[in-house]
Amino acid sequence: MSLKNEAQFYVGQKALIEKDEKVIVVFDPMFGFDFPGGKIQEDDLVMGKPADLINSLKREVKEETGLDIEVFDPYNVWYFEVLRKTHPLFGKKVYMVLFLCKYVSGEISLSGEHEKFIWVDKNDYQKYADDSDGFAALKKYFLSN
Repeated sequence: MSLKNEAQFYVGQKALIEKDEKVIVVFDPMFGFDFPGGKIQEDDLVMGKPADLINSLKREVKEETGLDIEVFDPYNVWYFEVLRKTHPLFGKKVYMVLFLCKYVSGEISLSGEHEKFIWVDKNDYQKYADDSDGFAALKKYFLSN
């Protein structure tokens, strides 16, 4: 029996942050619709084991938005391959884990990673519809709440 080649991929974590029945959406200049968060970095692992990935997500969100959050359970997962030739991860596979989160404190102060943000609710989120897995997760959230 032959073994198939093992897949190599990146893992990212994103935050679906709820505040007053609204969810924050950020817009990446290259990919468009997005949630705050990022790829898990080597520094987030200690001796090959997750050190504290929840604090890693909190740190990413704080760096990207200025917000402090509480992180709950994973809500959704998806996979994509980076197809933009100008992106440093071109051709790489990324598995994303979206966590349910709650706003704790802070004022929005976007880092240079995103060009804008908006708080959406169940009445207006459809304005930002695209064919992304992230938008599909947002739609699932509002249809179930």
